Amino acid sequence: MPTGRRRGDPPTWRLRRLERSPVAEGTRALIGRSTAARGSADATAKREQAVRMAVVGMSTSANCGVRDHAAVLAEALARENVSCSLHWLYRSEGTIRATRAEIRSWTRGLAAELEEHRPDAVLLHYSVFAYSYRGLPLFVRPALSSLHGLRIPLVSFLHEFAYPWRRAGLHGTAWALSQRALLIEVMRASAAAVVTIDSRADWLTSRVWLPRRPVAFAPVFSNLPPPAVRPQPDRETPIIGLFGYSHEGAAVSLVLDAVRLLEDRGRGVGLMLLGAPGRSSAVGEAWLAGAGTRAITHALSFSGTLAAQDLSDALAACDIMLFADSSGPSSRKTTLAASLACGRAVVAIDGPLSWSELMQAQAARVVAPTADALAGGIDMLLGDAGLRQALGARGRAFAERQMGVARTARVVAGLLDDVLDGDLS
Repeated sequence: MPTGRRRGDPPTWRLRRLERSPVAEGTRALIGRSTAARGSADATAKREQAVRMAVVGMSTSANCGVRDHAAVLAEALARENVSCSLHWLYRSEGTIRATRAEIRSWTRGLAAELEEHRPDAVLLHYSVFAYSYRGLPLFVRPALSSLHGLRIPLVSFLHEFAYPWRRAGLHGTAWALSQRALLIEVMRASAAAVVTIDSRADWLTSRVWLPRRPVAFAPVFSNLPPPAVRPQPDRETPIIGLFGYSHEGAAVSLVLDAVRLLEDRGRGVGLMLLGAPGRSSAVGEAWLAGAGTRAITHALSFSGTLAAQDLSDALAACDIMLFADSSGPSSRKTTLAASLACGRAVVAIDGPLSWSELMQAQAARVVAPTADALAGGIDMLLGDAGLRQALGARGRAFAERQMGVARTARVVAGLLDDVLDGDLS
């Protein structure tokens, strides 16, 4: 893809002044260029010249959904003729002094490597707690400063950029305030950004205190491979799977109350908590304690940490999948994407971030956030195999169409075109 720039020239995006435009209009116009305009066979033809992009990020543990997302997306971008190199730090959580030294060494090495190989652009995967120490974003500035002097266009993929207000007391307030302050620097350093919830694009482009940058929307996708095709196990007690049970927003009491209600109504079920961190963890112990107080410990089981293919197969082996995040089934959750993609009927609890596209497509059964409504939704599907299979098929089709990695790759590649061509005003 000819970019119209010579190596060594100042990046066009630094020289252009982004004109202010209405939030909705500017956001939708950008998304249109990045997706709809590339929908025809001509628009999706291979670029004349491959674009080289450095993918940068850091994690606080080896099990990291953002890191998996970055790797899967990099593979998909290759099909858009965008060649990616991965530059990732797995932090070893120690003292603040040791962590500072570790990140300083990594950022220096990163700057030297990018200076030597000079990619056309950098894609920064930004989940703010990965750049923080005990929730305070102390390492955002060092990461950005290592890229600033290179004068290489930066696109930021904003997975999580600020903690919500009015959560976790004083700690939560400190996180929310400091993370918003550092978001100013992230946006200032970026030529453009990608978010995983449509409303976040509107939020970012309407904050008067943030540097104004184009923002595109791309739902997350499943990081898991497709499940192996196997017959559904024959069992007396149906298994309800829950993938993503360790998240802060997981509605533990609501789910356990629903399981108790199902038993009281003569519909015994097994509740399988899928994936990390497993039984022997603080989260696992909290679920076990809650089950104990409701006398349903016998119904609870854990898969523990599984390899990607085994985890995908375990999701598909369940009779029904739950999505029990109190924020609702949103486009930012990889656990939702994986639950839909496995082909099992999904029951989700409604919340403030429930995704309208998912609900309009009837890709999941979304119920009120009460134990009675959740138990009723599960009971109805268990009593009607045809309804259950039809919902599972709709969910899988929705995941392929609206939450597939190809959609995100097209958005990022189209945004990259605009950045390199200076077509962002």
